Amino acid sequence: MTTKERTFLFNLCVIIFNIILGLLVEGVLVISLAMFFAENPNLQESVFAQIALPILLLIGLIATISISVHVVGWAIKKFHLEDKLDPKLVSRYQKKLQ
Repeated sequence: MTTKERTFLFNLCVIIFNIILGLLVEGVLVISLAMFFAENPNLQESVFAQIALPILLLIGLIATISISVHVVGWAIKKFHLEDKLDPKLVSRYQKKLQ
């Protein structure tokens, strides 16, 4: 396999991982919000419910991106993929040593 083919397969795996991770994180956050509103029925009809869901989804998106970058960077280092993948891709996930 060439570097280009390996990079393409790696990107497909990262996309699938990001989708699954995003669904899990957002699902946990939405379920926890639903449980919070179930315990406090007066908050369901307030503006708080209309504001809380978009903010919660944004927090989940930022958390998913952060987790994904760290896990993919760890996987590149753990499985010694630095020389097997495109250098531009590796530099996106690896922090430069200062």
